[in-house]
This record gives sequence, C-alpha cells and structure tokens, in this order.
Amino acid sequence: MRKTMTIALLVAAAACGGSNKADKGGGQKGSNAMGTGQMSGGTATGNESMGTQQGDTYEGVTCDSSTEGLAWCDDDTDIAFCSGGTWWLLDCSALGDYFCGDDGVTVDCYPADDF
Repeated sequence: MRKTMTIALLVAAAACGGSNKADKGGGQKGSNAMGTGQMSGGTATGNESMGTQQGDTYEGVTCDSSTEGLAWCDDDTDIAFCSGGTWWLLDCSALGDYFCGDDGVTVDCYPADDF
C-alpha cells in the first residue's frame, strides 16, 4: 500500500509539477524546427514592426502557409518567426528586459522579471 501511494504521489507531482518558465534561447532552430509545433507568441508578433525582415527564406526554411507562425530563438535575445510570407528577426531586449525563450509550447519574448 505504501509503495502504491508513493508511486501515485510521484506520478501526480510529475503531471502537475514543473514550471511554466521559459528556457532562454529554447526551441529547435531552422529546418529542425519544422514539425515541432513551436509557434511564435503574441509578444513577438505584436512587435513585428520592431523587427527586421529576413526575406521569404531564413536558415533554410521558407516562410509560407505551411510554416506560418513557426518560430525559434536564434540566441538568448533574438527570435526568428514566420509571418505573412516573411521571416522576421526581433531582438527581444529592444522591448525592455526581455529574452527569447520557449516555454514548451510557445517561442516568444518573455519579460525577465517574471522568471
């Protein structure tokens, strides 16, 4: 009984535990990001105008309807994301004390003071 209870608690902790904190510079890059489901978040896409256009192909990946929203961190501060047929590169630190991170679901610019 004690062993069963211990296992049940460990499983419950694993399911509920962990943090939702983003890993700096997380996510697969370039063609390795294809098929991962990692998508750009609202902070990056909402500040697209502060980024620089990289054209329709970046790191070997073409931005089109099949890759719309795909994103990855180029490094700890820069996010690359596909939007409207164009690759954008945004320096998250231009938004303040932000970094590029991946929370396991979304690649975006995250405020450092939240983590």
